[in-house]
Amino acid sequence: MIVVNIFAIYQYDLQAVRLFRSVTSFIFLVTFVILGGFKKKLMFFALLFFFISDLFINRYDQIVYNNLTSVASTLGYLFIGYYMFPKFKLVSIKKRIVALFLVIILISAYMFYEVIGLMSASLNNTWHQYLYYLYSLVLLALLILVGNYNFRYNSTQSTYCMFFVFSFVVSDLFAAISYYLGIPMFYYPTRFFYVLGLGLLTAYAVLKFEKELLYEDEEQ
Repeated sequence: MIVVNIFAIYQYDLQAVRLFRSVTSFIFLVTFVILGGFKKKLMFFALLFFFISDLFINRYDQIVYNNLTSVASTLGYLFIGYYMFPKFKLVSIKKRIVALFLVIILISAYMFYEVIGLMSASLNNTWHQYLYYLYSLVLLALLILVGNYNFRYNSTQSTYCMFFVFSFVVSDLFAAISYYLGIPMFYYPTRFFYVLGLGLLTAYAVLKFEKELLYEDEEQ
C-alpha cells in the first residue's frame, strides 16, 4: 500500500491523491475487521474515525470539512488514548531514557506550535486554530501514554504501539507543513508514515503476541 500511494502522489493530482488515501484507510478498516480486530473495539473505532477523517479530507480546502477532518482525527486519537490509559502508571524509569523521550515530546510540541502559527497566517478561522490546539494536545498526551507503556512493558506489542503512534505524529506534522507552506515534496513522507501507522495499528490489534511482562525494575 505504501508503494501504491507513493506512485499516486508522483503520477496524479492532489484530488486523486486524497482519494487514494481514503481508499487506503478503507482497505485497512476492512482488513482489520476480517482479521478479527473488532474484538479490540476501541482500536476499531479509532480506525473508523481515521477513515471518516480521510473522507472529509477530500474537501479539505473548504473550512467546514477542514474542521471536520480535525474533529474526526482527534476522536480517533482519543479512542487510542482511552485504550492505552489503563496501562499508564508512574514508575521509576532510568533518567537517560526519560530525558530522551522528553526531548522528543518538546520537539513535537514546538513543531505543533509552529504549525499553528502557519495556520494563523493562512486562515481567518478561530475555530480551526482551537481545534488544532486540541488536536495537538491529544497527540502530545498520546506520546506520553505510549512512552510510559513502552517503558513499563518488555514486549513486541508495546513496540508496535509506540511505532504506530510515532508514525501518525510524524505524518501529521509533515501534512500540515506541506499544506500550509505549499511544499509538495512533503506529501511523500506524509503518506509513507500514515500508511505505515495504519499498518502497524492493524498489526497491533490483530496479531497474537506473547503475554506482556513488566520490566524487572518495576516488578521488584
